[in-house]
Amino acid sequence: MQTPRCHTTSPHISLFSNRVSGAIPPTLGNLTRLEFLRLGNNTLSGQIPPRLLQNLSNLERFSQAWNELSGNIPPYLFNNTPSPRYTNMDTNSLSGPIRHGVASLPMLDTLILATNQLSGTVPPGIYNMSTLQIIELQFNNLTGPIPNNNQSFSLPMLQLFCLSSNNFVGQIPSGLASCQYLQEIYLPYNSFADVVPIWLAQLARLTVLSLGANHIIGYIPAVISNLTRLTTFAICFSNLTGEVPKELGLMRELSYLHLGNNLLTGPIPPSLGNLSKLSFLTLTDNLLFGSVPGTLGNKNSLKLQFNNLNGNLDFLMPLSNCGPV
Repeated sequence: MQTPRCHTTSPHISLFSNRVSGAIPPTLGNLTRLEFLRLGNNTLSGQIPPRLLQNLSNLERFSQAWNELSGNIPPYLFNNTPSPRYTNMDTNSLSGPIRHGVASLPMLDTLILATNQLSGTVPPGIYNMSTLQIIELQFNNLTGPIPNNNQSFSLPMLQLFCLSSNNFVGQIPSGLASCQYLQEIYLPYNSFADVVPIWLAQLARLTVLSLGANHIIGYIPAVISNLTRLTTFAICFSNLTGEVPKELGLMRELSYLHLGNNLLTGPIPPSLGNLSKLSFLTLTDNLLFGSVPGTLGNKNSLKLQFNNLNGNLDFLMPLSNCGPV
């Protein structure tokens, strides 16, 4: 017997941030006019019904984040949903692969599958979605390299790219150089093996660049200072060599700079003291030498331990105007 479809008069259902528990009822899939389904921040459990979205051809926003859902993402979950713009399954216990059907959603601009137990490689088509603006896949067990050319990696509308804390390998994808709207890159705690790409300097809108805890080698290119909107620059726990470029002092918006646990040598450039918005500076566990520039004494957090620095504590004199410490 075929289950009747319900032509609900309400295209929006939002139960976000309540105490709703139990399983997601498969009968939600009968609400054929549904455009907005928001079930996040509850204690829903069990698996996602395999045919939950089968009849929801008008669905634009789908969120079941911050619940206790488990099991695999159903293989055909998105096979009959041409309209989704926003999909969020963040912070559950979902496992298995990311389904290839996600890459066939022609209008998708936000894909958030972070903080689950997803594994395997990312379907290649996801790296070729013309409308995608936000990708958040952090804190999973995803593996494999990322396509590294403009033919197989083309995300022209991308603004946020977050793959932190997975098991990705290979080079940092050079296709990112063509993402003119890109604002934030988070790739730490993976197994990328690369130098600091010079093409990063082309990303004029970039505000966050986080590449730490990978196999990043070589020097920091001075041309990175072209990123004048950058507020966060972090390449820690890697194998960087050479000196800290004095040109970093041109990045006037920088508030967080973490280059700790590398093999950097030479003196600390006094130009870093010109960064009036810089409140967090960490250069710990490197091979830096010389005295600490007096211009750095006014930073809220200054971490320089485990280097070869010398000299006196005169650089701390600006703190005498701050009252008791």
